[in-house]
Amino acid sequence: MMRAVFLGSGDFALASLDALGRSRHQLLAVVSQPDRPAGRGVRLTATPVAQYAAAAGLPLWKTPNVNDPEFVAQVAAVKPDILIAIAFGQKLSDSLLATAPHGGINLHPSLLPAFRGAAPVNWAILGGHKNTGVSVIRISPTMDGGEILLRDITAIGEDETAGELHDRLARTGAALVEKVLDRLPSGSMKGLIQDATRVSRAPKLNKRMAWVDFNQPAAMVSARIRGLSPWPGCLAELISPLGQTRTTVILLKCRARSDDRLGQPAGKIQADLTIACRSGTVELLQVQPLGRKMMDFRSFVNGYGLQPGWLWRSAPPTGEGESTNHGSVQGDNFR
Repeated sequence: MMRAVFLGSGDFALASLDALGRSRHQLLAVVSQPDRPAGRGVRLTATPVAQYAAAAGLPLWKTPNVNDPEFVAQVAAVKPDILIAIAFGQKLSDSLLATAPHGGINLHPSLLPAFRGAAPVNWAILGGHKNTGVSVIRISPTMDGGEILLRDITAIGEDETAGELHDRLARTGAALVEKVLDRLPSGSMKGLIQDATRVSRAPKLNKRMAWVDFNQPAAMVSARIRGLSPWPGCLAELISPLGQTRTTVILLKCRARSDDRLGQPAGKIQADLTIACRSGTVELLQVQPLGRKMMDFRSFVNGYGLQPGWLWRSAPPTGEGESTNHGSVQGDNFR
């Protein structure tokens, strides 16, 4: 049995926290970020992990600085065997890690050293990768750069969104964390040093990325839509043939189809209601008209009278660029 202090803030940590609470290991305390303003009312809101811990009656500590000497002393006083940090949002100092004989471990939603950074799930899809996974690593001074203790590989579904993949990896990762905790005390786990030559980055997403270019191959269009779903989403304007009807819609879920529509303008709606791309077509599955709830595409077609010959149009904001060191978004994965 391991005595653990759990440090987490975001949704990705919830499955692991839940599994730890039901395991044979002892949860000494849950540490999370302080409440912060959120929503239209800008009301102070607890993190998802803090909300879960409070509802479950778990010991909950909130701190703006986990490395403050007084807080480090508070952690040391409960004598943990290990620190588990998942989607926490603060870097752990050497002095904090030294409070536990086994140091700290982290669950990261990628096959490290690929996609170090804030949005690994999104960039795996945006880059057209067929596989991804989760890695449990030792926490080290290099962000996401610690020795790999255990990892699990999984295929990315052809219509799987970043939100769906995020939740699936969280569940897979929870089981992986428990396996690491079971094996660490015996000393049988040997960490694998990450290959620095294979590092790729997964920078934060932002609202300026909420666009899609239909004048690209269908696989790239699909990856863009799914990789940015549910946030920030891909905005597209629906235009009727005479231009009298214009509706702005967030495209949330789709799949690429390989059949060509040669000579068709990019973005034009085909007889089967798919969207013509530079090569192939994209079949929409879920959309969200601005100001409305998410709906399946068939309901949208029925409600808005969508017809073949209409046009989806979207373009990047003027002067906005993107980081490209994130695993071949324009590269071989789409060939």
